[in-house]
Amino acid sequence: MGAKRGGGARLQGRRALITGAGSGIGAAVAAMFARHGAAVAGADRDAEAAAQTAGTIAAGGGRAVPITADVSVRREAEACVDGAVAALGGLDIVVNSAGVTPRYAPSDWDYERIWDWVMAVNLKGTYLVSRRAVQAMTGGGAIVNLSSIYGLVGRPMFFGTGDDPYPAGKAGVIGLTRDMANGFGARGIRVNALCPAFVLTPLTRTLTGDPAWRARMEAMQPLGRLGTAEEVAYAALFLASDEASFITGAALPVDGGYTSV
Repeated sequence: MGAKRGGGARLQGRRALITGAGSGIGAAVAAMFARHGAAVAGADRDAEAAAQTAGTIAAGGGRAVPITADVSVRREAEACVDGAVAALGGLDIVVNSAGVTPRYAPSDWDYERIWDWVMAVNLKGTYLVSRRAVQAMTGGGAIVNLSSIYGLVGRPMFFGTGDDPYPAGKAGVIGLTRDMANGFGARGIRVNALCPAFVLTPLTRTLTGDPAWRARMEAMQPLGRLGTAEEVAYAALFLASDEASFITGAALPVDGGYTSV
């Protein structure tokens, strides 16, 4: 697995909102940012999960507040940003990590309802939160959007269906990222996207829990293993920090080499 890195304060004094912070990559990003000096608002539609992430950060000496919100609903997305601004005294960083996959849609939903749900959370939610956030970033800031390798490339035949909303939504996140980067650069707001490959999170558990599927997924990545949420969080930390001050509009693969093949 990935090597452990040191601590530090690369985000000292920054105020960050992370959506989807109740689990997986979002929770790892929230913990990472707090460890590097940021005050964190961790939002999730699961209130208990958001509170657990905030509690874990606080127990480790960091500052975090939980926010409950469904980012696919405009009033909740806007209230999420407004709540973070109120709780933290402003906003410097947003990480849009909230996301869903059709695998977790109710079994009685038809294809159109699944499409609308995935697009609403993964793409519309990213847009709604970002649009409100740039209004609060009066002194500039950084937005990091979670896309996917499947926002960059098509899925192999054995893994895809050809009509899945997930790749389309994640490709839309990259388009949104680039457009926002162009539109808000003059205001000192950088906007970038991360494109993870297969990562060990609750979102992939239905696949990684099957030994045969896991072996197949590992074989698709040149490094021969799955990624971790912490490895993606380190990439988010870089893009949110001053170390990436001349980077905007980028879609950075965090994929074990998947998109290089």
